[in-house]
Amino acid sequence: MKSTRLLALAAACLALSTAHAQTAEAAAHSGMYAEIGYAAPEFKTSDGIDSMKASPSLVSGVFGYQLHPNFAVEGFLGLGAGKDGLKFNGLSVPVNVKLGTLYGVFARPSVAVSESVDLFARIGWMSTELKASGPGGSYADRNSSLAYGVGANFNLSKTSYLQASWTSFYDKHETQIQGLGLAYGMRF
Repeated sequence: MKSTRLLALAAACLALSTAHAQTAEAAAHSGMYAEIGYAAPEFKTSDGIDSMKASPSLVSGVFGYQLHPNFAVEGFLGLGAGKDGLKFNGLSVPVNVKLGTLYGVFARPSVAVSESVDLFARIGWMSTELKASGPGGSYADRNSSLAYGVGANFNLSKTSYLQASWTSFYDKHETQIQGLGLAYGMRF
């Protein structure tokens, strides 16, 4: 009987210490995180037989809140970081393409596949500004569309990670802006 009570007391102490450790870890992270990243998405559009392509660069910031271990919501802000020459039907033309300001919101389901790797998907809405300039003047246009992507976080510690992702920022009316990105993230 004494050994049963001792075993029950030991099990209760172990359960309490585990619960305390989980509470301490949860208190150490508020669920908020922020990321800063870089991408050079490809802009491409076609109208029948004619096509245009360019790869302007983008610096991005993401602020997210982890509502559940497998679900977060995110706000996205991107700023054009560099321009690229436009190719019309595969030939370079004297026009430069640059991304302006991008902003949007995402729902982000995720799953941890190991202690150091998390896989995620993003789906949401994005407003995208595209600018073009050349000898004939300049042009800017803003549109919005469904945005989505997939990626992986590679944990450096409990509070920081590196991220590789692919995102479709805009996909509507035969026009796409999509590509790979790299980011550094911090959990708070």
